[in-house]
Amino acid sequence: MDVMVENYNQLFQKFSFESASSITMERVKLWKEILWKIKLKICYFIQELINEIAYLFIYYGEIFLTLTLRISTAYNNLFSLDSKYGLKKNTSICNNTCPYLFFPLRKISVTRLLQIISNNRAELCCHKLIDCLLATYKSYDNSDDDNSSDNSSLEIYRALTKHMSPPDPETPTKTKIINLENDNENFISIEELISYEEKNVLDLLDTILKISPSMLGTDGVKKSKSTGGSKIKSKAREKVLDYYEQILWGEVGNFLEHIILWWGSSPLSARPPHSSQHLREWITQFIPTAGIPPVVLSALASLADALGVHVTLTSWDQHFRLALVASKAMGNPDTGKLFCAVLQDLVTLVNQCEVTPDWIIGAPLEELSLVEQIPVLHRLDHSIHTTRLWAASETKKIANNWNVDAFFMVTHADIVSCLGQLSGLRLADHGGEVEKGGLGVHVQVCALMRAKLVSEVNENIKKLKETPNECVKGLASVCRTISLANLQMIFPENAYWKRVGTQAPEKPSPYVDKYLERILTPILVATDDHVISNMILQIMCEAWLDHIYMNKIKFSQFGACQLLCDFGYVETWLMNCSVMSQTMRKKMIKNEVLRRCEGVGRLLLRCPGEQIKMVDKNKKTKPTNSPPAEKSEQMPAEMYVPNQEQWLELRAIKKRNLFPTSLCCGKF
Repeated sequence: MDVMVENYNQLFQKFSFESASSITMERVKLWKEILWKIKLKICYFIQELINEIAYLFIYYGEIFLTLTLRISTAYNNLFSLDSKYGLKKNTSICNNTCPYLFFPLRKISVTRLLQIISNNRAELCCHKLIDCLLATYKSYDNSDDDNSSDNSSLEIYRALTKHMSPPDPETPTKTKIINLENDNENFISIEELISYEEKNVLDLLDTILKISPSMLGTDGVKKSKSTGGSKIKSKAREKVLDYYEQILWGEVGNFLEHIILWWGSSPLSARPPHSSQHLREWITQFIPTAGIPPVVLSALASLADALGVHVTLTSWDQHFRLALVASKAMGNPDTGKLFCAVLQDLVTLVNQCEVTPDWIIGAPLEELSLVEQIPVLHRLDHSIHTTRLWAASETKKIANNWNVDAFFMVTHADIVSCLGQLSGLRLADHGGEVEKGGLGVHVQVCALMRAKLVSEVNENIKKLKETPNECVKGLASVCRTISLANLQMIFPENAYWKRVGTQAPEKPSPYVDKYLERILTPILVATDDHVISNMILQIMCEAWLDHIYMNKIKFSQFGACQLLCDFGYVETWLMNCSVMSQTMRKKMIKNEVLRRCEGVGRLLLRCPGEQIKMVDKNKKTKPTNSPPAEKSEQMPAEMYVPNQEQWLELRAIKKRNLFPTSLCCGKF
């Protein structure tokens, strides 16, 4: 190869002349073009050869390294002819059938050799690192006797180490080398693994110093005072080692995710998401306590982030899919629990991203796993929004069937449980750090995206808190419709209210019990919220009055007394209702709508032009120090009725009284 380089050098040197003959110069140009193309092909072939053999000295000894360095020196000399004789072209050569031609040629330097070695050693170092983690876990958790493949990370590690040497029939030599490594070398600690890789680099530098010192440059070599020979400077040696460790363990971090999650017949990705989460949690706990070298720390942190992203994707897919399928069935009691499980899982993942090995709370932006947290926040925002939409839609459908048990299960149990999970969300505000500046471009972009997602999450949480009230408003609307529908079916005909009797009615009409049992009883059984119960009672009674007025039902004096008796029975029914607490009973009896109903009944019994006294003579006078609510009861019931004149129109044509009016009015 050295002879070939010398021949090329002589040829191009001979072509470097000027001639007066244009034909001669064209021929020279043509031959230089042909030789340059041949040289270019040779350079590409040599480059690929170096890529294939540069790392083999680790397995076969110094002879391969010597051969690699001699070939690299010849390649560099051949490559330098372009600049020496002006052969380099401004245009790049590309060929779709030869991908290597997409990349420009470069000199083979020490850093280039280190890159080749790190690319070929990364996979093996990844397997060795897993061995070290397995050995560490055995000593860390030797008291654990649980052999469950789903709950023990030890079983996860064992499953991973079964495929340390992946099958590759096209590269039997490489497989043989890896197997040889597995059989003859066992690294019991991460420090030994790092030391072994450092030794390989030091051997490389020593051989380069002997074979091709020009690759080290003048800044990297000095004369030894003791021997007088060349010696690598300590700073240059440290710089080369640092560079190799960075690129090697960076590649190892990329390989770890692939091997652990996807390699072999039983990869971790085929297991339930909590298996990956178990491994991630162990790595997160292991990093701050094990004294891991910084060069390996980045690889393990990258693995933890990759496992976190995998858990986010698979766990959310699993839980969210189950929740969506369950939501298709109306009244499914498990749907709310499944949505709660989705939010619980996402809140846990978000909070884990807020914790670092050095910080439990208040970690700076540079140390947070923003890349991992952003997709989790995306899913959390979407899940809260979907939960809210499901709750609104589900309660609307349930309310239409007046299945109030299921309705309050959603509003008072499922939504409350979801909000309880979201209350554990820990999202620090980093607005000050972003405004202060000084962050890297990547960190700043991620921080701004995180801030936007956090604001959207908080907005959706706020909307979810308002959802129960919105659902109750929908229930109120449905309650009026259902109340009017029931009254349409069970309310007596007009003739019933025009009857004439000799005695005042003492029993309520049969429809009153049906009305209360169908509408109010399910509410009282399902909830102990006196605000909602009073609202339903008010809507029922208002619908009752609206039904009477809209149908223009005429009342005789006896019919008016019957209606007054029906209205009065509501209070009796509330007093005798066994499903209510005493506190709720007191609050419901004081509902003003009961006084309004009584007022309508009394208005129907009054004579035209009769004045209504502002104090009800039938009510006992309250002491002057009584509460305002008790004093207001002295006001006649008729005063609670707006538009009193319209109710007077519903009195039937007056006939001869068959019983004393005072008896009826005085009784009620």
